[in-house]
Amino acid sequence: MEVFRTGAFWLVLLHWFIPTLLVPAIVGNLISFTPGANVPQASAADASPTPLILPFDPLTASIVRLAAEIAYPYTLVEARSEVLGLDVLGFRWRVLHASIGLAFAFAEAIAGAPQAFARTFMKEQRQSRKSVTDDETQTSSSIARKAIASEETLVQ
Repeated sequence: MEVFRTGAFWLVLLHWFIPTLLVPAIVGNLISFTPGANVPQASAADASPTPLILPFDPLTASIVRLAAEIAYPYTLVEARSEVLGLDVLGFRWRVLHASIGLAFAFAEAIAGAPQAFARTFMKEQRQSRKSVTDDETQTSSSIARKAIASEETLVQ
């Protein structure tokens, strides 16, 4: 239990925590590769405004974690703090763990891609059909107006 009272232990833990958990968690909550999931669905029955929910994006967090593990200045911090062995795992193990996490996050993200593509495709098809129907309605109503107007001029 004496280990928990040393400053070196907490320094090592802090410098593991920053690139591994803190930075990816913040960025994973702020940036999302799935913006459609952030848009609340409005329903006619629910008149109250729905708050915008910012979900945690594991793909973003994994990318940022890998970048942070590569770029974190362990050697500089180790030299300034005079704590030897600050990087307990070592560069290769840190990058390997972050890369495996990124691979799983990417696999999870692309697993839902076909369904997301199908939803987007169907939405675009409905919008294009609606615009074609609206154009046909406008065209047919303007033709009817022209026919009525030409009949009135013939009658007079």
